[in-house]
Amino acid sequence: MVDRKKRAQDLIKYHSYASGAFGLIPVPGADVAAVSAAQLNLIHKLAKLYEVEFAQERTRAIVSALLGGVMPGALSSSVLGSAVKAVPFIGTALGVAVMPALSLAATQALGRVFAQHFETGGTLLDLDIETMREHFRKEFEAAKTNAEAADAPVEAPQMDGDAARKAG
Repeated sequence: MVDRKKRAQDLIKYHSYASGAFGLIPVPGADVAAVSAAQLNLIHKLAKLYEVEFAQERTRAIVSALLGGVMPGALSSSVLGSAVKAVPFIGTALGVAVMPALSLAATQALGRVFAQHFETGGTLLDLDIETMREHFRKEFEAAKTNAEAADAPVEAPQMDGDAARKAG
């Protein structure tokens, strides 16, 4: 039987590449919707793998907080990348240049953050967004700059004693 960490890495890799591919969708807005669905699906599957209760609305709120708090420039680039696809020919080319890489990197970073959190016994209810935001930022930067990032995880933050007692 394949161990849980390996299965989590495989899920992250699969969904990251799917998100990158969804970034190629030429219809403005449809690409963002497809990437968001892939990210939620990844977290749902990670939660199932780690036997953590999944709550879609809570997960959406966490993902929005992580993405919005760490990468407003990247988010505006991805929205712009999606919107620019409406411009015939040149817009599609520009959108295709931006969306796949950002989608892949964001999905990979989200997957790593959630997998690490679940691996240490965390749930969706005790995920500290402020603590995880910096971890997400590091993972996102690593994924953007290094195609090999899937095999070189960034060190995750450790909970302090008070946070650990609250979570436990």
